[in-house]
Amino acid sequence: VGISILLGLFAAGILVAWTILLAGVINDGFIKEQTLSGVLPTLVLMAALLLLRAVCIWLAENSSQHASGLLRRKVRSDSLAHLIAVGPAGLSAERTAELTSTLGQGVDSLDAYLSRFLPSAALAVMVPAGVFITIGVLDPWTTLILLFTGPLLILLLAVIGSRTRSLTQRRFEELGWLSSFYLDMIQGLATLKAFGRAEDGAEMVEQVSRRYGEATMDVLRTAFQTSLMMEWAATAATALVAVQISFRLIRGDLSFDLALAVLMLTPEFFAPLRRLAIEYHAGQEGNAALERITKLNALPPQTRSVTTEGQGMRSSLELSSLGFSSLELSSVGFTYAGSDSPALEQVSFVIEQGQTVALIGPSGAGKSTLAKLLMQFMQPDQGQILINGQPAQNLQPSDWRRIISWVPQQPAFFAGTVAQNIALGRPDASIEQIHEAARVASAQGFIEALPEGFNTLLGENGLRLSGGQRQRLAIARAAIMNTPVVLLDEFTAHLDEDTEAQVVAAMSALMQGRTAVVIAHRAATIASAQRVITLDRGRVIQGQQ
Repeated sequence: VGISILLGLFAAGILVAWTILLAGVINDGFIKEQTLSGVLPTLVLMAALLLLRAVCIWLAENSSQHASGLLRRKVRSDSLAHLIAVGPAGLSAERTAELTSTLGQGVDSLDAYLSRFLPSAALAVMVPAGVFITIGVLDPWTTLILLFTGPLLILLLAVIGSRTRSLTQRRFEELGWLSSFYLDMIQGLATLKAFGRAEDGAEMVEQVSRRYGEATMDVLRTAFQTSLMMEWAATAATALVAVQISFRLIRGDLSFDLALAVLMLTPEFFAPLRRLAIEYHAGQEGNAALERITKLNALPPQTRSVTTEGQGMRSSLELSSLGFSSLELSSVGFTYAGSDSPALEQVSFVIEQGQTVALIGPSGAGKSTLAKLLMQFMQPDQGQILINGQPAQNLQPSDWRRIISWVPQQPAFFAGTVAQNIALGRPDASIEQIHEAARVASAQGFIEALPEGFNTLLGENGLRLSGGQRQRLAIARAAIMNTPVVLLDEFTAHLDEDTEAQVVAAMSALMQGRTAVVIAHRAATIASAQRVITLDRGRVIQGQQ
């Protein structure tokens, strides 16, 4: 962007020089009546300046577009990396479609902000200053008019621009809300139809779309008003300069070439301000998106950096080579933001290698919170989690997740084939390993019955699959990781008895030779547990281990 601004400034300087030369050529050719050969060198120089100016403008446009593309890619990648660090718990209060809109259309709106608005804003300061100095050298009296009208135009732009800023911010928020509303409507379409509210939903879509359209028209109306007022003000100021120059030229106080040069330079004094008025709408739209992106990047990450103090901790390579020996929770506590009561309080227990431990308790007891802590989606407020005797915060969460695999209550599936979804954690897995993981999860039978077997496209979030099939694919996804620790979080909560029996059988095959933490309500799910730990109101009930 800086290079684009410098090239734009250079192009403006060339235009000022070209204008002065043009005034001289007209004066020499028509007033002094010189021949073509007399003004030909000047005409050649003017043509060369025009060519050079065109090259500068072309380079400025390309450099700004290139910088915009690089910066938008960096903003997207950095923002996405930060959201991953924030984790699912930190994003629980955010709306998915709004996040998607911000990282998609919001980041795209930075293109006009970076490539057009920022250069225009910089040139609106530097070019008028340069033209003002040039006119001051040629005709100091004209600068008095410019000194009066220039700040008035800037004040006018600021007054109207403040309204544009607020309207653009409201429009951007409406866009995010509209995206979220559409996503809710589409995802809940079956529910709306089942309860006879589909038509109401369509009416609501119309109302929301109308409100968004009105916000857009308000922004465009204000942008047109800004441009119109700037054009009128600049034209009036130029006319005022023309009037006073005409009187002084008639009186003989000003030579023709200087009068013509000043008259032609005056519009160039206002041109950057007029262009800024045109680009102001795009600038404020990008600024609104930038504010939203900044707020997202200000969300605190839920993971900690590796501690390097003291005598040094075992590296992730050493942890992987040593395998897993124990998992200990020591006085662990956690309180969600905005909550007065802790979700977990003074939770302590030890899980040895090879044990299957069931965590049970009523809804809201803290089981899912404990699962998030074990997966290091969040960090405890109190106490610590020890892995092989060393604090978990001294290990990168990504390293710990190579030791533990997770079967959630509602597994997520992504656009792609069945094989790609099974190998999500190991994209380099062979087809034989994928088939073996499906066999362990008792999923091979129904997968091979699909139209294209393991190459069948699942569709959005695996909507083609039944609940039991989804859970068995989730178990296959965990099995292919071949980790020493498995965390199963209420993975049979919404299944019927027959399907639950099939999934539990697959789970039993997965847990052989591994340490397993099973969060469950149902007796069938915890039947194979060697220990049962009962949670209630965030605490381990004494005597219930």
